[in-house]
Amino acid sequence: MSQAQAFALWVRRIALNRQGTEAQVFLRTPLGEGFLYLRADGFARFAQGLAREEVVDFTLGRGFVVLRFQDGSTLTLSRRFGRLAKAFAP
Repeated sequence: MSQAQAFALWVRRIALNRQGTEAQVFLRTPLGEGFLYLRADGFARFAQGLAREEVVDFTLGRGFVVLRFQDGSTLTLSRRFGRLAKAFAP
């Protein structure tokens, strides 16, 4: 199981702003609940919160978030018809 697949088990929902510059990924881990806050705009680019050490890089867009992990796997999170959609790539 890749890191992206393991991380996807923790993801419960996402919240994105309209501009595609901020995202919150809400998680439920064995240690408790929390969220990963991502921001990428002309002034700042950072990740903070729960599990930020596992995410090497991220891309934000209008309606989606792509997370890259240490083992090279990627996880794409989006909302499709009001439901959370998860897609993996090795």
